[in-house]
Amino acid sequence: MTPSPGTKHQEVSGRLAFALESALREARKAAGGGDCRLFIAPTDVFLDTGVVIPDLLVVCDPAKISPRGIEGPPDLVVEILSPSTASKDTVRKRWTYEAAGVPEYLIVDPDEQVGLLLRLENHRYEEAQRVTWGTLVKLLSGRLEITVD
Repeated sequence: MTPSPGTKHQEVSGRLAFALESALREARKAAGGGDCRLFIAPTDVFLDTGVVIPDLLVVCDPAKISPRGIEGPPDLVVEILSPSTASKDTVRKRWTYEAAGVPEYLIVDPDEQVGLLLRLENHRYEEAQRVTWGTLVKLLSGRLEITVD
């Protein structure tokens, strides 16, 4: 059984969730609406490649939101590394998200204070931006900007 995330993981998750929700609200105001919604673990995501529970995710297609969870690939997935889950997040989940067609995958390492944004290009993840703590990152094809810390 995987242990619960530690306090550092949860603190970073909370800050990222706040930053994402704030950026989504600003984007909705600027665009006069918008359907993108933030979900926080535990939220089941049902993919052709299996069921996953990302730390944070953004879905912009309301048709993918069902009472049981998210049906299909989210627009953005965020995983925050913990010592007990780092290899699963960087290998197995990376492959799962890539194979399922998740357009953007942000991996955040609180211990190293860095992040890595991957974007799907020709069905493969390519490094879009290496993010140091306190750096702005543009997400959802540049529609959102948040500071990773």
